[in-house]
Amino acid sequence: MEALLATEVRANMSSFIDTVVREKPQAVRRNRDIIFAASREHMRFFLSVYELNFEYEQDEDGRYAGSIKEIDFIVADSETIEELRFELARQLVEYSQDYIANYPRYYNAPNTHAHAPYIVRVLLEDDVESVARLLHG
Repeated sequence: MEALLATEVRANMSSFIDTVVREKPQAVRRNRDIIFAASREHMRFFLSVYELNFEYEQDEDGRYAGSIKEIDFIVADSETIEELRFELARQLVEYSQDYIANYPRYYNAPNTHAHAPYIVRVLLEDDVESVARLLHG
């Protein structure tokens, strides 16, 4: 894909956005830097291979305890599996917001580097309910 020059994009921003949203992703070059612009729909498709799975077990008291397999330090417990899924999704949204706010720290840390595509996938969703639907258990 040939990158557009940043000066061209600035001069034709509306057309650039229309192309990205309605037609196809675009690359933009400014000096030696290249960025990639894609619509939300395309990003969801690109990241759909990053599935989120949760594992759980039922405790002796009947409660369910679980974690997200790909981000195992997100853990929760609840009375039902659906409540567990929702609580894991809520924590995942909070973590995703913190991750993106502190991106250099998380992205450059060996234990959280691989979370980046999952984080972007979560942030593309509208609310906790839609994130909960991403969790397969």
